[in-house]
Amino acid sequence: MEQDKNMALPFVSALLVTYNEGAYIEKALGSLINQTYPADRYEIIIVDGGSDDDTLGQARKIIDFSSKKKSEIPKVTFLNNPKRILAAGWNIGIKASSGKYVVRIDAHAEAMPNFLQKSVETAIAVGAECVGGRLITVALDEKGIVIRDVLSSSFGVGNSSFRVSEKAGYADTAVYGLYKKDLFQQIGYFDEGLVRNQDIELHTRIKKAGGKFYFNPEIVSKYYSRNTVKKMLNQGFQNGKWNFITLKKNRTKLSIRHVIPLCFVIFLISGFFIGFGFHVAWMFELSILLLYFILAFIASRKKTKKVNTLFQMMGLFFLLHSFYGAGSLVGIFTKTKEEK
Repeated sequence: MEQDKNMALPFVSALLVTYNEGAYIEKALGSLINQTYPADRYEIIIVDGGSDDDTLGQARKIIDFSSKKKSEIPKVTFLNNPKRILAAGWNIGIKASSGKYVVRIDAHAEAMPNFLQKSVETAIAVGAECVGGRLITVALDEKGIVIRDVLSSSFGVGNSSFRVSEKAGYADTAVYGLYKKDLFQQIGYFDEGLVRNQDIELHTRIKKAGGKFYFNPEIVSKYYSRNTVKKMLNQGFQNGKWNFITLKKNRTKLSIRHVIPLCFVIFLISGFFIGFGFHVAWMFELSILLLYFILAFIASRKKTKKVNTLFQMMGLFFLLHSFYGAGSLVGIFTKTKEEK
């Protein structure tokens, strides 16, 4: 009876694209193996870009350990990703998948045990083309705690529903979404010409085709943030840059949260130079910076009461927004293949 009930459930393909993710693969793959969704109703596809660390070795150890510990685990398939970019890896996985639905998490992520179950239940209930849930940012180790707090603050990264909302409903996007597989045959796959923001571009095409996204806070995953300031700032710079490259490539609609850092950087640069001719511009700029750091203080205070950590957060907020805005500025002047 239980087996018949399971067979009525849709088959799901879970994708994991990796490249040198030895520090994170255990949590990501382990979380996908240990789902409450029946093991015979989903598969895991690992698409690796030729990792030269112990990513694949660790993955096989996790599979071997899990198969001995559990009576049944989902089938796990390994595929190659010669282009070493996320979009190509996702496309390889989608095309090789057997599921009615496909879902992917990042190698820096961890899905809660009922992640697939809640995702499928939600997709069936609402019929949206893509459903997603809440993303909790966590630190891999102690030195990444301040970075985690910055990246989990709405002041730091904006007010996306998957970061701050507790209310289910239709949304403008989804994180680690469960997609109807036939959707890709209708609108195309991830754009392999984009190094980043491929999901933003894809989601724009989905919405243009009349597709909908649904957010359910009961679908929960964790994201392990970068554990060094350098990595965090590089990620911010690249995200800002590729937002505007994507915008030019596909006229993607950006949210106000994507544009504010660019306006902030342009204001700082222009105010600095205008101030040489009109000193009042410097006074105005200083007043805006004072307001900025007051808001940064309030946001930091919500995360910590430690004075040292509080001021670290305020500084990291400023650096993150500056690097994101600078990346956006670079992205405006970066030519796409179509423009060259």
